[in-house]
Amino acid sequence: MSRSFTGCKRCKSRRQKCDEQRPTCGRCKTAGVQCRYAMQLQWGGRAFSRSRFGVCVGHGGMQKLEYSPGEFIYTTKASFPTPESESLALTQPVDPFASLSLDQKVLLHHFLNGASQITACHSGMQRDICQMLVPMALQTPSLLYATMALSAIHLQALHNQSENVKSAPEIAGFMALSLEHFRAELQDPNFKGSDALLATARTLCLAEIHSGAIHPNSWRAHIEGAKALMDACDHRRALSPRSSDGFRRYLDRWYGSIVSLTALTGNGPPIGEIADQTSLSTVNQEHSPDYLDDYWGFTVNLAAIFREIGAAAWRSHPNRPCNGMTQVEELRVHHEAAVLESLVRQLMDQEAGSQPVFYPGVVEGLSSEYIRQFILCNEAFQHSALIQIHRRLRKTPTSSPEVQASVKRILECTAQIGPSSGLSPWTMLTTPLFIAGCEAAGDDREKVRQLLSCLHDTIRVPNVLQSLRFLEQYWTGQIDENEGWSQFLDRMKFDFIPY
Repeated sequence: MSRSFTGCKRCKSRRQKCDEQRPTCGRCKTAGVQCRYAMQLQWGGRAFSRSRFGVCVGHGGMQKLEYSPGEFIYTTKASFPTPESESLALTQPVDPFASLSLDQKVLLHHFLNGASQITACHSGMQRDICQMLVPMALQTPSLLYATMALSAIHLQALHNQSENVKSAPEIAGFMALSLEHFRAELQDPNFKGSDALLATARTLCLAEIHSGAIHPNSWRAHIEGAKALMDACDHRRALSPRSSDGFRRYLDRWYGSIVSLTALTGNGPPIGEIADQTSLSTVNQEHSPDYLDDYWGFTVNLAAIFREIGAAAWRSHPNRPCNGMTQVEELRVHHEAAVLESLVRQLMDQEAGSQPVFYPGVVEGLSSEYIRQFILCNEAFQHSALIQIHRRLRKTPTSSPEVQASVKRILECTAQIGPSSGLSPWTMLTTPLFIAGCEAAGDDREKVRQLLSCLHDTIRVPNVLQSLRFLEQYWTGQIDENEGWSQFLDRMKFDFIPY
């Protein structure tokens, strides 16, 4: 039986496959022993035996000193050993986080074991995120404090304090420290071209969104800043690569997901380039194959459609910086809506009854149940796109059969995925549930309430509670069914993303 890489400590030490049930796996339950899970950080780079340090150990001069079972450090060999030095033993373990205060260690530990779950859909992704971010955070103050802020937000929500996150002085202090160091690091030549700065922008953005921020130029500013850093890093990377390609690919995927979701649900101008000259008929040919991204929960081509919906909606937005729409522009928007709906339907037909394609190396770590949930999650996002095409571009009434059919299917997909405290596509469903909620009527509104409440109670992200609160305001404050969510946001002066 193959070794478990993400199972409990006992199964990994015995080289046995672990079913990864929590809090106690099946093997430990059968054996009647304590089951413990722990994450081992890997710092990357070449194999140890081939590293410069490994060569030193192999050719003398260094030795491994074990101070407790399985725990060791490397020391220099004594030139003239004495009885005292030969009997010397370490009695205290070496703390890799010795420079941190106790409170900071608690927050970092919670990020590793709790808060990192809300940005991951499966254990392999959580492990990769922690292995990439935590070592970098220990060397980058701005990223360290941003990570602690994100951890503190989740920890406070676990203690039923989601309502008070935005006013918590501890969280505000971590955010302020992160921004202070961030500004200094941006001017530091040692950080030029470093993905650590981009990781900080990403983490600050997530902290702002997860806390339920509604003010302009908070989370949106971090996304735009991330784009500027990505452009600068790309320019320098050809001359001086500064970090692993794997980590940059992860950051690129995060940026792609947040820009796509902002275009789908936001009421401001699209972030990044507005695709005025893009041929919509070639959207589904941009990527081959059309990967179902395990970070987003939807396919790459669907993400491109989200961005086109946002661009088309902004061109028809009543508050855009121009005087209304001409007849030609109105005809163009209707044409774009027809093409976009056709593209979504094509994706749905192509994927019906077939297994999704994941990025290389991902599907091997996913069970059949995880794959089923990813398929349902992607379908929920497809129907979210259809709703936005009808409501934002075509101005179709909420009560229309097309809109209500998509609302019901989103609720069905979400219910079939079911609640999970983390490490499941369940964590990605705030956006489709919110979009369905905006158009829900009658009993479906109560289903949305229950599902969003359950989502918050399991993943503990304050922004989920904020999403439900805004829905309640929208249901009671909507002028009529012709007023869509984006118009309501304009009237209320909010800048909000249900993420």
